[in-house]
Amino acid sequence: MVRRTATVLAIGLFIAGCPPNLNDTVSVIATARVLAVHAEPAEAQPLTMPPTQVTFTALVAGPAGDVSSAEVEWAFCNAPKPLAQLGPVNPVCLHTATGDNFTPLGTGLQVTGTVPDTACREFGPSVPQAMMGQPPGRPVDPDSTGGYYQPVQVFAATPEGDFLSVFRSRLSCGLANATGDQEAAYGQRYHINVNPQVAALAVVGGAQLMPHSGGATNPVSAGQKLNLEVSWATCPLADTCGDGVCGPDETISGCPADCTHPKGCTGAERYVNLDLTSKTLVDQREGIAVAWFATGGSFDSDTTGRATTDTDTTNDDGWKAPSTQPQQNPVILWIVLHDDRGGVGWAEYAFDVR
Repeated sequence: MVRRTATVLAIGLFIAGCPPNLNDTVSVIATARVLAVHAEPAEAQPLTMPPTQVTFTALVAGPAGDVSSAEVEWAFCNAPKPLAQLGPVNPVCLHTATGDNFTPLGTGLQVTGTVPDTACREFGPSVPQAMMGQPPGRPVDPDSTGGYYQPVQVFAATPEGDFLSVFRSRLSCGLANATGDQEAAYGQRYHINVNPQVAALAVVGGAQLMPHSGGATNPVSAGQKLNLEVSWATCPLADTCGDGVCGPDETISGCPADCTHPKGCTGAERYVNLDLTSKTLVDQREGIAVAWFATGGSFDSDTTGRATTDTDTTNDDGWKAPSTQPQQNPVILWIVLHDDRGGVGWAEYAFDVR
């Protein structure tokens, strides 16, 4: 695909670990854009041999629903952020993906590639190479969950225009400023993130709704207000060997049943992290942010969610159907879940407005 840089209409920025807010999320889809990017696995391990291969999937949506005809081109952006730069990524990542700063990944709504083996040096706790004209490099500080992130550029060409987006793919690079014993314990107890998944969508106090897979739709009257409730998996709040989830207090030696082939949880997971204040390893729990999108109607809130201390596994939002039957019917609705460690999952529903 040839990039048509002169017709780029919008630049979006998906920041892993940071839920969308009203300044960067518009819930009603008036023009085609990339709503989210899903990475599988949700956390790459560039230091393993062989390094992790990651499959990236883009959710491109427009006023009529999924834009399956979109031509999507992907690239890793390998330009470290200068020390004086306040933004989340180097501005170079928002340019056309040519030159040494980019590693092409391929084209399509879904691509698979290997995270560069320099990722933990350029974006993690390893000492980076000095950049020309910049002060000597220093390791990147982790976010509050202990995570590091590789920028990934997504260029989508649609009939409505071209859109350049950048998101950050989580890296597992180990700990910074830890003792040898802490590094060893962390290596045993930390389990890579698992993407959250939408378990169900229902009308509060009513029936569960049918996903749009296979063309299924849900009837709704014009102008009707629905109080929608999305749910996700209930993750263990304490580790019990044999429950099928390898938690932060379990290791392969202590619980081979759960941890020989570690299985995570598709809700708010618990994980081990290095507390920078106490300098000790602690258990933390993810929060879940929910972004709501639709091709018509209106939401009470663009985004909702549950904090790390909130153990509920559902979240509500109000949606009002268009006051008259829209030209583009059914109305398509997407729910995108974001966890604190950069995991993403979504589900699609359709409403036949009558």
